[in-house]
Amino acid sequence: MRVLLVTGNLASDLVRESACGTDVLVLDVDVAAFITPEMLCRAGPRGYDLILIPGAITADFRGAERILETKIRLGPKHAIDLLSLLPRLDEVELSTTIPACALLEGKRRQEAMADLERLEAEAPGQLTIRGVKIGGSSRMKVLAEVVDATRLDDGALGKRIRYFEEQGADLIDLGASTDATPSSVRRALQTARAVTALPISIDAVRPDLILAGIEAGADMILSLNAENLPQVGRRVAEEGIPAVVIPGPGPISIEENLERARSYSIQA
Repeated sequence: MRVLLVTGNLASDLVRESACGTDVLVLDVDVAAFITPEMLCRAGPRGYDLILIPGAITADFRGAERILETKIRLGPKHAIDLLSLLPRLDEVELSTTIPACALLEGKRRQEAMADLERLEAEAPGQLTIRGVKIGGSSRMKVLAEVVDATRLDDGALGKRIRYFEEQGADLIDLGASTDATPSSVRRALQTARAVTALPISIDAVRPDLILAGIEAGADMILSLNAENLPQVGRRVAEEGIPAVVIPGPGPISIEENLERARSYSIQA
């Protein structure tokens, strides 16, 4: 397919550098966006299958298309994007109203997501929680916390979880409020499990709430420290549930608490 790139004086050097060997027509106007159908018709390019005009042009080139008997379509707004467009002209349905860079954007996003999924499938993780790889060389994961999840009714909690999932969260964390009860923790986990297949963690420091989360099937526990580990550590280890360790209480460091968690054989 013979393609012609049309541009103005100011962008001509960059267009030629990005043309990938494609023919370039420089019209007598400084700003390429000001090119008109009349200018192109006066130049009278012939013998091309496609003429690409700058993507910032808003004029109607349908008349010029008939006169020149050549398909005229919008290229990208920026010359540098020609490097991405020209090798894949057969993959993109160009438009007379939408710049090619906008059409390429969706395709690039699809390709990027496909590459991301492939790399993630190949990457080893340090551990896997309900099919989601954590650590290792897998990609960074997003844990979205529903603050005071135990205070929300089922509808509000479900809506919040679905929102986070739509925004790309990889895991859902249910934050237990200060007035939470074991029954409210169990209810929150049951509601969450009904609306998402993502891994679900419970975030609490009170031992009774952590144990309620384990009984309700939490996939991960937040937050273990020196105060609750003696009461829940053995149970967390027996269930094989990954846990997040935090510092405290008081001056106790996270390194000290990690050693405590490891003494119970907890995945921390």
